[in-house]
Amino acid sequence: MTNLSDLFDDPVFMLDVPHAKIKYKALDVILKEKENSQDVYLILEGQVQVSTNISDSSSQFSPGLARLSKNDIFGELAMFDGEPRSAEVIALTDCEIAKFDGPKMISFLDRYPEKGYFVLRDIFMHLVAHMRQNNIRTQTVLQLYLNERG
Repeated sequence: MTNLSDLFDDPVFMLDVPHAKIKYKALDVILKEKENSQDVYLILEGQVQVSTNISDSSSQFSPGLARLSKNDIFGELAMFDGEPRSAEVIALTDCEIAKFDGPKMISFLDRYPEKGYFVLRDIFMHLVAHMRQNNIRTQTVLQLYLNERG
């Protein structure tokens, strides 16, 4: 076992963790920002966009934070911390997404640490990649700001 998708081959996981495979059409909203849910998602086919809403008194826009595709994971932050969703996820193409009950998954991973290690490592590696991308975006925005001031 090396990642989350391998759990589909685990009969104990399939019995213990409620899950569903859901098909979305392009432009369907999969997750809404600020909603309460601890489910975690795995993209089986297709591509999604993660975005957030930014507004002030006169305008609003939704910049894209990330584009995710097959074997990418989203929703993992709320699975771990129980906080409301920090972003919205919209299907860019027709998609098939596996949705897992987050708290039940955590319980499963705790009960079976030999499996949990590899799944958590996979989730961690996705988070590291997103953090690196966000670091580059932040540096770019700060550089643009400094160039405008200068």
